Amino acid sequence: MRNTLALGLVLLSGMLLLNSGLEVYRCFVPNKIEEPRPVRLVRIEGKNCPLYFPQGQ
Repeated sequence: MRNTLALGLVLLSGMLLLNSGLEVYRCFVPNKIEEPRPVRLVRIEGKNCPLYFPQGQ
């Protein structure tokens, strides 16, 4: 029973380590980067400060 539990924990931690390694790799080698688009902001007076929302929301 302990061996099965230990093997399951080792496999789970290995999968999580591999997944995080792949996420780091994807951060440095992106498939595509979207071009930045200009966004018009609408100013709304809040209770303590102004709030800015994208136009159309």
